[in-house]
Amino acid sequence: MSSLRNSGLCVKDLEVEYKSGQLALGRMNFTLPEHGIYTVIGPSGSGKSTLLRAIAGLLPAYQGELLFNGKSLRDKATLVGLVPQNYGLLPWKTVQANIRMAMKIAHRSTESKAKQEEGITRWLTAMGIPELAERYPLSLSGGQQQRVAIARAFAILPTILLLDEPFSALDAITREALQQLFLDSWLANPATALFVTHDVEEAILLGQKIIIMPSSKQDSPVFVDNETLFGMQHGEKRDSDEFFEQMKRIRKVMQEKW
Repeated sequence: MSSLRNSGLCVKDLEVEYKSGQLALGRMNFTLPEHGIYTVIGPSGSGKSTLLRAIAGLLPAYQGELLFNGKSLRDKATLVGLVPQNYGLLPWKTVQANIRMAMKIAHRSTESKAKQEEGITRWLTAMGIPELAERYPLSLSGGQQQRVAIARAFAILPTILLLDEPFSALDAITREALQQLFLDSWLANPATALFVTHDVEEAILLGQKIIIMPSSKQDSPVFVDNETLFGMQHGEKRDSDEFFEQMKRIRKVMQEKW
């Protein structure tokens, strides 16, 4: 039983169907080790967001099993943080109040108010936006809203962290800075993370393993090991031979599967 308890996020024979009977997500099997990061890439409609939503408990009608350390995620005993594509911020609450509300829902309201406020400030600072605490989401740019959504997800200290293209609204320079901030934040509070992106470079820079979703729901995903690159200093990855080789490897799979 000890290996089961330490098995991390186990996705077993997971399938999701639309009401029409068509597959929204073809069968998936993988285990994401506890405190690991896997990145997910795939063409539009391949089921990337559906995978995250099923794990987050938003699609209860899935087939198969979703387990964390041997226990079903259906039991709601595992705290899951989700950064959705649309940010999921409440427009009538300030940035600070959005994060405070998430902490309350995550049962962190037992903490003192001072400790909560300290946590909110720490995560907004980690994302480079402490000055936005009293602003409302609709007064922020898309990139700022994304930073708030990521700060909120980290602030609840989730066991599983799910990110759905969290840097898509950012320019290239800001995106690179946020990738570094994300990794630093994850190292400080390592969650078991699944990171969906449409950017191949980002998938290589951030994942210990890369899951490539096929365009056909009948095909199986391809898993590419990325541990060598993941272990490098973040700033050195792009210039390495391994990065260039990994790009070639993944593009070859994309040509075959997409």
